[in-house]
Amino acid sequence: MKVVEERLGLPAIIAAIVERQGEIDVTCYGDAMFPLLREGNISTFTRVKEKELQPGDVCLYASVEGELLIERIVDVEKTNHVSRYIFRSDTGGIRRAPIGFASIIGRLYAVHRDGRAVYVHGWQARLLEAAALQLPLWPKLAKFAANRRYRRSEVI
Repeated sequence: MKVVEERLGLPAIIAAIVERQGEIDVTCYGDAMFPLLREGNISTFTRVKEKELQPGDVCLYASVEGELLIERIVDVEKTNHVSRYIFRSDTGGIRRAPIGFASIIGRLYAVHRDGRAVYVHGWQARLLEAAALQLPLWPKLAKFAANRRYRRSEVI
């Protein structure tokens, strides 16, 4: 899921805010993390330590191309005591190029929608995490559901 980037250096600015305040709220655009994150949801990302990260965590990070993205960690490569994280969106099936911990800005803590908060340690988010990591067809199912939802809302 892309976060709209308006000027150069935005990842560094957002990382500084998270480091200083401990968290940041961002508005989601796109359907890459549907159904957990939906267009227009406000998502809270918190500061995270490297030893706390694990596959299944949804993170805000700066990609190799310099884009701000919200995606799920699907694998961790460890070589010579250095971890590199591989991300993928829930509706995309394509894995991103591995990145180092320095590019990770924060880990998802809560999603705010319809006047309530959905916390990632709750059962709904954990169920989606398990599906995204364990079901090979999950990206196709999530993409189908996202397309169906957005097509239906455009017609009404």
